Amino acid sequence: MKTRRLIRIAITNALLLAPLAILHAGELKLASVFGDHAILQRDASVPIWGWAGPGDAVTVEFAGQKKTAKADAAGRWLVKLDPLAASTDPRPLKVNSLVMKDVLVGDVWVCGGQSNMERQLGPRPPQPPLLNWEQEVAAAAFPHIRHFGVAHKAAKEPLPDVTGSWVVCSPETVKDFTAVGYFFGRELHKELKVPIGLLHSSWGGTGVATWTSKDALDNLPEAKAQVETELSQPNVGSKTPSILFQSMIAPLIPYAIKGAIWFQGESGAGLPMSYDKIFQVMITDWRAHWGLGDFPFYFVQLPNGSPLIREAQARALTLPNTGMAIAIDVGDKDVHGPIKAPIGQRLARLALVSTYGRRGESSGPLFQSATVEGASIRIKFTHTGGGLMANDGGPLKHFTIAGEDKKFVPAEARIEGDMVVVSSPGIAKPVAVRYAWVNVPFGCNLFNKAGLPAAPFRTDEWP
Repeated sequence: MKTRRLIRIAITNALLLAPLAILHAGELKLASVFGDHAILQRDASVPIWGWAGPGDAVTVEFAGQKKTAKADAAGRWLVKLDPLAASTDPRPLKVNSLVMKDVLVGDVWVCGGQSNMERQLGPRPPQPPLLNWEQEVAAAAFPHIRHFGVAHKAAKEPLPDVTGSWVVCSPETVKDFTAVGYFFGRELHKELKVPIGLLHSSWGGTGVATWTSKDALDNLPEAKAQVETELSQPNVGSKTPSILFQSMIAPLIPYAIKGAIWFQGESGAGLPMSYDKIFQVMITDWRAHWGLGDFPFYFVQLPNGSPLIREAQARALTLPNTGMAIAIDVGDKDVHGPIKAPIGQRLARLALVSTYGRRGESSGPLFQSATVEGASIRIKFTHTGGGLMANDGGPLKHFTIAGEDKKFVPAEARIEGDMVVVSSPGIAKPVAVRYAWVNVPFGCNLFNKAGLPAAPFRTDEWP
């Protein structure tokens, strides 16, 4: 209890002091995301903003462009650069007398979520080390990949700025990068040959509601009362709704971005409202605040934990321009599993195919429909990627089937073309099938021929 109280006091003090540290009357200052080594978004209008004395004139120069503005009564100013082509040239960003060095132009992706996104590439005791981390660190000479880590802060109202800096990727620095974000960015950089910026804002143990604005949560009747109650408390915690949106997302807006990747849900089981509703609200909320339309939003389906959370995550695929990296084959009993490279690579595959138009399969098989055929149920999938297969060459595992009594029993499953036929000798009249419907589905082996695992599913809606 004493430790928790000290944490609350520290957070409260940080909130009180943050605005004072950010804004000094009359001092010219850029938002923190416009520091040395920054990456600006290509092929888009690029907002540049900061603070100065009220009415002060500000001139921004970059890549041959010159834009001017005057600070408003609160001292805030903003200009928008015309769209820029991708460039690895290290050019200066000048704002009056301030000069930000080594600024590149490429694609910027927000990396958000909780502990599995926060998990850095290097060691983090007592968590197990990531697989092959030493070799990955030694090979990380990618100066055109840059990482901006947003410092942890919590606030009841939007903060004006974040604390953080852009860091150039190298074997000396990459240990502190988000591992999933790094593997994602590395794949994009290798394929696209443009600079990649990782705008990393995550915090372990946090729920999806903490990353969603109060206005958006107010539109959920089941969430509104809880939000008002918790925000009325004198202290805030890492689980108070909206506080991380206010402090670690809102200050980044309107930084020009290409899209977002997300790894979260471990805390979802404790939410009083349904995770699928609030997750979809969060995605829509971010898009509305950024004002960039339905920008790409790709997320990781948890490799372990409640199958209901995985199901809720999959429902977000009903939103436009979303994609889900399936990870049940790389899970571990530890929620912080040591295998992160395939997860980042699968997120990158989603982006390369769906955002950048590269050819190939973007996802593992997803349940589409079920048809009862006598004593069998035929399952149809999307994203079959050239055909279905058992990746270990053996019989399909983790299928169960039930009759009208709603009692599931192990089932036999065989692949027929792009479909799977499921049956059990003890079920003469089957009505429902489930696949990988357990907390830790070790050994799931239904894949497509693109080498991607099928997502867990159920054909019923029983409690």
